[in-house]
Amino acid sequence: MTDTDGTAPELDRTRWGRLRGGSRTPAMAIAIPAGLVLAVVVGVIAAAMWDAPTPPFVVGIGFTVVTLPALVGLVWVFLVDRDTLRGAIDRPEESIEGAWYDKAAQGAFSDTLLITGLGTTFFAITNIRIDMLIALIGVLVVAMGSCGIRYLIARRRG
Repeated sequence: MTDTDGTAPELDRTRWGRLRGGSRTPAMAIAIPAGLVLAVVVGVIAAAMWDAPTPPFVVGIGFTVVTLPALVGLVWVFLVDRDTLRGAIDRPEESIEGAWYDKAAQGAFSDTLLITGLGTTFFAITNIRIDMLIALIGVLVVAMGSCGIRYLIARRRG
């Protein structure tokens, strides 16, 4: 059931949406149990790989609890039909926020390449060695920080 412009009528839209494919089933009805199963799998894997004095059972429960919200959200994103979400805009890629994000991401990519290149050159010339994990965290912080700052600037400029 769609309007003439191809969108679902507001009456059929719900807060959490419905499954793709015209189903009447709420997306969260599948996302919550599926996310729970995935979180338990993560917990079991973490417990099996744990090599510290903490009991594996406690580690498994901890990982399950910590990853549960993110995994439920991830499953929901894959299952939900955007046309059934209350308040969702029809073409988000054409929104002003989408344009701000695109501009910020493009600039952040250039910033990340520049900073990573300069950092690599600095460490090569000075012969300073750092752990790979620290270097990757640095690249991630630069990329996220640059994108966030550029987005805020684009939003402020309008």
